[in-house]
Amino acid sequence: MSDNKYYRRVAEWPKYPDDMIFEMGSGVTVDDDGIIYLFTRDLEHWAAHPLAMSAKMGKSSVSMFDRDGNYLGKWGPSDEPGFALGAHTIYFIDGHIWTVDRDGHMVKKYTKDGQLVLSLGTLGKPGNEPYLFNGPTGVEVQKNGNIVVTDGYWNARMIWYTPDGEYIKEIGGWGDAPGQFNSPHAVAQTPDGRLLVVDFRGGDMHAYMTVPGQIAEERKVKDPDRKSRIQVFDPEGNFLEEWTHITPLSLLVKGNRIYASDEYHDLVVMDATTFEILERHENLAIYIHQLAVDDHGDFYTATVYPEHKGAARGREGPSHNRWTREPADDAASSRAPVSEHA
Repeated sequence: MSDNKYYRRVAEWPKYPDDMIFEMGSGVTVDDDGIIYLFTRDLEHWAAHPLAMSAKMGKSSVSMFDRDGNYLGKWGPSDEPGFALGAHTIYFIDGHIWTVDRDGHMVKKYTKDGQLVLSLGTLGKPGNEPYLFNGPTGVEVQKNGNIVVTDGYWNARMIWYTPDGEYIKEIGGWGDAPGQFNSPHAVAQTPDGRLLVVDFRGGDMHAYMTVPGQIAEERKVKDPDRKSRIQVFDPEGNFLEEWTHITPLSLLVKGNRIYASDEYHDLVVMDATTFEILERHENLAIYIHQLAVDDHGDFYTATVYPEHKGAARGREGPSHNRWTREPADDAASSRAPVSEHA
Protein backbone atom coordinates (compact mmCIF):
# COMPACT_ATOMS: atom_id res chain seq x y z
CA MET A 1 0.00 0.00 0.00
CA SER A 2 0.94 3.62 -0.39
CA ASP A 3 3.15 5.34 2.17
CA ASN A 4 0.39 7.92 2.60
CA LYS A 5 -0.90 7.54 6.17
CA TYR A 6 -4.39 8.73 5.37
CA TYR A 7 -7.51 7.81 3.55
CA ARG A 8 -9.52 10.85 2.59
CA ARG A 9 -13.22 10.93 1.88
CA VAL A 10 -13.95 12.03 -1.66
CA ALA A 11 -16.33 14.97 -1.52
CA GLU A 12 -19.66 14.78 -3.36
CA TRP A 13 -19.40 11.06 -4.00
CA PRO A 14 -21.68 9.71 -5.28
CA LYS A 15 -23.58 12.17 -7.46
CA TYR A 16 -27.12 11.06 -6.76
CA PRO A 17 -29.65 11.80 -9.51
CA ASP A 18 -32.38 14.23 -8.52
CA ASP A 19 -35.06 11.57 -8.44
CA MET A 20 -33.13 9.08 -6.29
CA ILE A 21 -34.90 8.96 -2.93
CA PHE A 22 -34.01 6.40 -0.27
CA GLU A 23 -33.89 6.01 3.50
CA MET A 24 -30.41 4.59 4.04
CA GLY A 25 -27.50 2.75 2.48
CA SER A 26 -27.14 -0.90 3.39
CA GLY A 27 -24.87 -2.67 0.90
CA VAL A 28 -22.09 -1.93 -1.56
CA THR A 29 -19.98 -3.98 -3.96
CA VAL A 30 -17.70 -3.44 -6.97
CA ASP A 31 -17.65 -5.61 -10.10
CA ASP A 32 -14.74 -6.53 -12.38
CA ASP A 33 -15.38 -3.48 -14.56
CA GLY A 34 -15.09 -1.12 -11.60
CA ILE A 35 -18.82 -0.36 -11.44
CA ILE A 36 -20.02 0.32 -7.89
CA TYR A 37 -23.41 -1.08 -6.88
CA LEU A 38 -25.28 0.59 -4.02
CA PHE A 39 -28.00 -1.49 -2.32
CA THR A 40 -30.40 0.95 -0.66
CA ARG A 41 -33.42 0.66 1.61
CA ASP A 42 -35.82 2.90 -0.24
CA LEU A 43 -38.98 2.35 1.76
CA GLU A 44 -38.64 0.70 5.15
CA HIS A 45 -42.03 -0.07 6.64
CA TRP A 46 -41.97 -3.20 8.79
CA ALA A 47 -41.22 -4.98 5.56
CA ALA A 48 -41.42 -8.62 6.70
CA HIS A 49 -44.53 -8.22 8.80
CA PRO A 50 -47.49 -10.03 7.16
CA LEU A 51 -49.73 -7.03 7.73
CA ALA A 52 -47.29 -4.92 5.74
CA MET A 53 -46.75 -7.22 2.79
CA SER A 54 -49.25 -5.33 0.68
CA ALA A 55 -50.20 -2.00 2.25
CA LYS A 56 -46.72 -1.01 3.33
CA MET A 57 -44.43 -3.35 1.46
CA GLY A 58 -40.78 -2.52 2.03
CA LYS A 59 -38.73 -1.65 -1.04
CA SER A 60 -35.04 -1.79 -1.81
CA SER A 61 -33.13 -1.26 -5.03
CA VAL A 62 -29.66 -1.29 -6.57
CA SER A 63 -28.13 1.76 -8.27
CA MET A 64 -24.90 1.84 -10.26
CA PHE A 65 -22.14 4.46 -10.19
CA ASP A 66 -18.65 4.78 -11.62
CA ARG A 67 -15.53 5.61 -9.62
CA ASP A 68 -16.04 9.33 -10.21
CA GLY A 69 -19.52 9.08 -8.73
CA ASN A 70 -21.47 9.42 -11.98
CA TYR A 71 -24.86 7.72 -11.93
CA LEU A 72 -25.14 4.83 -14.41
CA GLY A 73 -28.76 3.87 -13.78
CA LYS A 74 -30.73 1.28 -11.87
CA TRP A 75 -29.43 -2.24 -12.05
CA GLY A 76 -31.37 -5.23 -13.31
CA PRO A 77 -34.80 -5.86 -11.75
CA SER A 78 -34.27 -3.29 -8.99
CA ASP A 79 -37.60 -1.52 -9.35
CA GLU A 80 -39.76 -4.61 -9.79
CA PRO A 81 -42.22 -5.28 -6.93
CA GLY A 82 -40.80 -7.78 -4.46
CA PHE A 83 -37.23 -7.49 -5.75
CA ALA A 84 -36.05 -6.95 -2.16
CA LEU A 85 -38.11 -5.92 0.85
CA GLY A 86 -35.23 -4.96 3.13
CA ALA A 87 -31.73 -4.65 1.68
CA HIS A 88 -28.93 -6.12 3.77
CA THR A 89 -25.85 -6.86 1.66
CA ILE A 90 -24.78 -7.24 -1.98
CA TYR A 91 -21.80 -9.10 -3.48
CA PHE A 92 -19.99 -9.58 -6.77
CA ILE A 93 -18.72 -13.18 -6.73
CA ASP A 94 -17.34 -15.13 -9.69
CA GLY A 95 -18.98 -12.89 -12.26
CA HIS A 96 -22.41 -12.80 -10.57
CA ILE A 97 -24.33 -10.36 -8.40
CA TRP A 98 -25.75 -11.76 -5.15
CA THR A 99 -28.33 -9.94 -3.05
CA VAL A 100 -29.29 -10.69 0.55
CA ASP A 101 -32.80 -9.50 1.43
CA ARG A 102 -33.01 -9.55 5.22
CA ASP A 103 -36.67 -8.62 5.55
CA GLY A 104 -37.78 -10.65 2.55
CA HIS A 105 -35.82 -13.68 3.91
CA MET A 106 -34.19 -14.39 0.54
CA VAL A 107 -30.75 -14.79 -1.05
CA LYS A 108 -30.60 -14.39 -4.84
CA LYS A 109 -27.96 -14.92 -7.52
CA TYR A 110 -28.08 -12.91 -10.77
CA THR A 111 -26.04 -12.48 -13.90
CA LYS A 112 -24.37 -9.09 -14.20
CA ASP A 113 -27.15 -7.89 -16.47
CA GLY A 114 -29.81 -8.82 -13.91
CA GLN A 115 -31.06 -12.24 -15.00
CA LEU A 116 -32.10 -14.34 -12.01
CA VAL A 117 -30.07 -17.55 -11.75
CA LEU A 118 -30.93 -18.91 -8.29
CA SER A 119 -33.26 -18.06 -5.39
CA LEU A 120 -32.96 -19.33 -1.84
CA GLY A 121 -35.77 -18.75 0.64
CA THR A 122 -39.40 -17.70 0.23
CA LEU A 123 -40.39 -14.04 -0.03
CA GLY A 124 -41.77 -12.70 3.24
CA LYS A 125 -41.85 -16.12 4.93
CA PRO A 126 -39.48 -16.48 7.92
CA GLY A 127 -38.43 -19.88 9.25
CA ASN A 128 -35.73 -22.06 10.71
CA GLU A 129 -35.85 -24.85 8.16
CA PRO A 130 -33.42 -25.94 5.40
CA TYR A 131 -35.05 -23.71 2.77
CA LEU A 132 -36.47 -20.92 4.94
CA PHE A 133 -34.46 -18.09 6.48
CA ASN A 134 -35.22 -15.70 9.31
CA GLY A 135 -33.30 -12.57 8.41
CA PRO A 136 -30.36 -13.75 6.26
CA THR A 137 -27.34 -11.47 6.45
CA GLY A 138 -24.53 -12.67 4.15
CA VAL A 139 -23.45 -15.14 1.47
CA GLU A 140 -20.17 -16.59 0.23
CA VAL A 141 -19.31 -19.05 -2.54
CA GLN A 142 -16.62 -21.59 -1.67
CA LYS A 143 -13.89 -22.76 -3.99
CA ASN A 144 -15.84 -25.97 -4.75
CA GLY A 145 -18.92 -23.93 -5.67
CA ASN A 146 -20.89 -24.60 -2.53
CA ILE A 147 -22.90 -21.68 -1.18
CA VAL A 148 -22.65 -20.58 2.45
CA VAL A 149 -25.38 -18.37 3.94
CA THR A 150 -25.31 -16.68 7.33
CA ASP A 151 -28.88 -16.73 8.62
CA GLY A 152 -28.34 -14.43 11.49
CA TYR A 153 -30.68 -11.57 12.14
CA TRP A 154 -33.34 -13.60 13.94
CA ASN A 155 -31.74 -17.03 13.53
CA ALA A 156 -28.26 -18.08 14.65
CA ARG A 157 -26.84 -20.45 12.05
CA MET A 158 -24.69 -20.87 8.96
CA ILE A 159 -26.01 -23.07 6.14
CA TRP A 160 -24.30 -24.88 3.25
CA TYR A 161 -25.96 -25.45 -0.15
CA THR A 162 -24.78 -27.07 -3.37
CA PRO A 163 -24.14 -24.80 -6.37
CA ASP A 164 -27.70 -25.66 -7.48
CA GLY A 165 -29.17 -24.64 -4.13
CA GLU A 166 -29.69 -28.07 -2.56
CA TYR A 167 -29.39 -28.08 1.23
CA ILE A 168 -26.26 -29.80 2.59
CA LYS A 169 -25.96 -28.98 6.29
CA GLU A 170 -25.85 -26.23 8.89
CA ILE A 171 -23.99 -25.33 12.06
CA GLY A 172 -24.67 -22.94 14.89
CA GLY A 173 -27.37 -22.46 17.46
CA TRP A 174 -27.81 -19.61 19.94
CA GLY A 175 -24.93 -19.18 22.38
CA ASP A 176 -21.39 -18.01 23.07
CA ALA A 177 -19.57 -21.35 22.78
CA PRO A 178 -17.28 -22.05 19.81
CA GLY A 179 -19.41 -22.70 16.76
CA GLN A 180 -22.51 -21.12 18.28
CA PHE A 181 -23.75 -17.69 17.28
CA ASN A 182 -25.50 -14.63 18.57
CA SER A 183 -26.12 -13.02 15.19
CA PRO A 184 -23.84 -14.17 12.36
CA HIS A 185 -23.82 -10.90 10.42
CA ALA A 186 -21.26 -11.41 7.63
CA VAL A 187 -19.09 -14.13 6.10
CA ALA A 188 -15.95 -14.02 3.96
CA GLN A 189 -13.47 -16.58 2.65
CA THR A 190 -9.68 -16.36 2.96
CA PRO A 191 -7.43 -17.38 0.05
CA ASP A 192 -6.90 -20.83 1.63
CA GLY A 193 -10.63 -21.42 2.09
CA ARG A 194 -11.10 -20.60 5.76
CA LEU A 195 -14.42 -18.96 6.59
CA LEU A 196 -14.49 -15.79 8.70
CA VAL A 197 -17.86 -15.11 10.33
CA VAL A 198 -18.79 -11.88 12.09
CA ASP A 199 -20.69 -12.96 15.23
CA PHE A 200 -22.44 -9.74 16.11
CA ARG A 201 -23.74 -9.20 19.64
CA GLY A 202 -27.41 -9.60 19.09
CA GLY A 203 -30.76 -10.61 20.48
CA ASP A 204 -34.25 -9.61 19.43
CA MET A 205 -32.91 -6.92 17.11
CA HIS A 206 -35.59 -4.80 15.48
CA ALA A 207 -38.30 -6.80 17.18
CA TYR A 208 -40.89 -4.28 15.98
CA MET A 209 -40.46 -5.74 12.48
CA THR A 210 -41.40 -9.26 13.56
CA VAL A 211 -44.52 -11.18 14.54
CA PRO A 212 -45.13 -13.30 17.67
CA GLY A 213 -43.00 -16.44 17.59
CA GLN A 214 -40.59 -15.21 14.93
CA ILE A 215 -37.88 -14.58 17.53
CA ALA A 216 -36.89 -17.53 19.73
CA GLU A 217 -37.44 -16.87 23.43
CA GLU A 218 -33.77 -17.35 24.35
CA ARG A 219 -32.81 -14.51 22.02
CA LYS A 220 -34.93 -12.04 23.98
CA VAL A 221 -32.67 -12.18 27.05
CA LYS A 222 -30.07 -9.42 26.78
CA ASP A 223 -26.56 -10.10 28.09
CA PRO A 224 -24.68 -6.81 28.68
CA ASP A 225 -21.34 -8.66 28.77
CA ARG A 226 -21.80 -10.28 25.38
CA LYS A 227 -19.23 -9.04 22.86
CA SER A 228 -19.01 -9.22 19.10
CA ARG A 229 -16.30 -11.46 17.69
CA ILE A 230 -15.04 -13.13 14.53
CA GLN A 231 -15.17 -16.92 14.44
CA VAL A 232 -12.86 -18.78 12.07
CA PHE A 233 -13.91 -22.11 10.53
CA ASP A 234 -12.37 -24.52 8.07
CA PRO A 235 -14.22 -25.00 4.75
CA GLU A 236 -16.34 -27.79 6.26
CA GLY A 237 -17.49 -25.62 9.15
CA ASN A 238 -15.22 -26.97 11.88
CA PHE A 239 -14.35 -24.29 14.44
CA LEU A 240 -10.70 -23.21 14.43
CA GLU A 241 -10.43 -20.09 16.58
CA GLU A 242 -12.11 -16.82 17.54
CA TRP A 243 -10.93 -13.22 17.55
CA THR A 244 -12.09 -10.78 20.16
CA HIS A 245 -9.49 -8.04 19.62
CA ILE A 246 -11.74 -6.51 16.97
CA THR A 247 -15.52 -6.22 17.22
CA PRO A 248 -16.80 -5.91 13.65
CA LEU A 249 -20.09 -5.41 11.90
CA SER A 250 -18.82 -6.23 8.41
CA LEU A 251 -15.78 -7.67 6.67
CA LEU A 252 -14.47 -8.73 3.27
CA VAL A 253 -11.42 -10.42 1.81
CA LYS A 254 -9.77 -9.04 -1.31
CA GLY A 255 -6.53 -10.54 -2.50
CA ASN A 256 -4.37 -11.19 0.55
CA ARG A 257 -6.07 -8.61 2.73
CA ILE A 258 -8.95 -8.76 5.19
CA TYR A 259 -10.93 -5.54 5.66
CA ALA A 260 -13.12 -5.40 8.77
CA SER A 261 -15.08 -2.67 10.48
CA ASP A 262 -14.31 -2.34 14.18
CA GLU A 263 -16.57 -0.71 16.77
CA TYR A 264 -18.81 0.23 13.83
CA HIS A 265 -16.70 3.20 12.70
CA ASP A 266 -13.03 2.10 12.43
CA LEU A 267 -11.52 0.06 9.60
CA VAL A 268 -8.92 -2.61 10.27
CA VAL A 269 -6.75 -4.09 7.49
CA MET A 270 -5.24 -7.53 8.17
CA ASP A 271 -3.02 -10.01 6.36
CA ALA A 272 -5.32 -12.80 5.13
CA THR A 273 -2.70 -15.50 5.73
CA THR A 274 -1.18 -14.56 9.08
CA PHE A 275 -4.14 -12.51 10.39
CA GLU A 276 -1.68 -9.80 11.45
CA ILE A 277 -3.19 -6.32 11.80
CA LEU A 278 -1.47 -4.08 9.26
CA GLU A 279 -3.43 -0.84 9.56
CA ARG A 280 -6.19 0.73 11.60
CA HIS A 281 -8.13 3.67 10.18
CA GLU A 282 -9.93 5.46 12.97
CA ASN A 283 -13.38 7.04 12.65
CA LEU A 284 -13.58 6.29 8.97
CA ALA A 285 -17.38 6.30 8.83
CA ILE A 286 -20.57 5.87 10.83
CA TYR A 287 -21.92 2.33 11.17
CA ILE A 288 -19.97 0.60 8.40
CA HIS A 289 -22.68 -1.92 7.49
CA GLN A 290 -20.87 -3.15 4.39
CA LEU A 291 -17.69 -2.11 2.63
CA ALA A 292 -16.10 -2.76 -0.73
CA VAL A 293 -12.63 -2.26 -2.20
CA ASP A 294 -11.87 -1.59 -5.86
CA ASP A 295 -8.75 -2.42 -7.85
CA HIS A 296 -7.33 1.05 -7.11
CA GLY A 297 -7.44 0.30 -3.38
CA ASP A 298 -10.30 2.73 -2.72
CA PHE A 299 -12.86 1.88 -0.03
CA TYR A 300 -16.60 2.28 -0.40
CA THR A 301 -18.84 2.23 2.66
CA ALA A 302 -22.58 1.78 3.20
CA THR A 303 -24.01 3.25 6.40
CA VAL A 304 -27.26 2.33 8.17
CA TYR A 305 -29.10 4.31 10.86
CA PRO A 306 -26.83 7.39 10.75
CA GLU A 307 -29.30 9.22 13.00
CA HIS A 308 -27.83 7.28 15.93
CA LYS A 309 -24.77 9.49 15.51
CA GLY A 310 -26.65 12.68 14.73
CA ALA A 311 -26.42 12.45 10.94
CA ALA A 312 -29.18 12.51 8.34
CA ARG A 313 -30.63 9.55 6.54
CA GLY A 314 -30.76 9.24 2.76
CA ARG A 315 -28.96 11.34 0.19
CA GLU A 316 -28.28 14.18 2.63
CA GLY A 317 -26.36 11.94 5.04
CA PRO A 318 -23.33 9.61 4.97
CA SER A 319 -25.23 6.71 3.39
CA HIS A 320 -22.43 6.00 0.91
CA ASN A 321 -18.86 7.25 0.77
CA ARG A 322 -15.69 6.65 -1.22
CA TRP A 323 -12.29 6.82 0.48
CA THR A 324 -9.00 7.09 -1.37
CA ARG A 325 -5.27 7.61 -0.75
CA GLU A 326 -4.86 9.63 -3.93
CA PRO A 327 -4.02 13.34 -3.60
CA ALA A 328 -7.07 15.51 -3.01
CA ASP A 329 -8.46 17.58 -5.87
CA ASP A 330 -10.84 19.40 -3.56
CA ALA A 331 -10.48 21.10 -0.22
CA ALA A 332 -13.76 19.69 1.10
CA SER A 333 -12.51 16.13 1.41
CA SER A 334 -11.94 14.85 4.93
CA ARG A 335 -9.10 12.69 6.14
CA ALA A 336 -9.13 9.69 8.46
CA PRO A 337 -5.98 8.98 10.51
CA VAL A 338 -4.39 5.56 10.35
CA SER A 339 -2.68 3.73 13.20
CA GLU A 340 -0.26 0.97 12.23
CA HIS A 341 0.30 -2.09 14.42
CA ALA A 342 3.18 -4.51 14.27
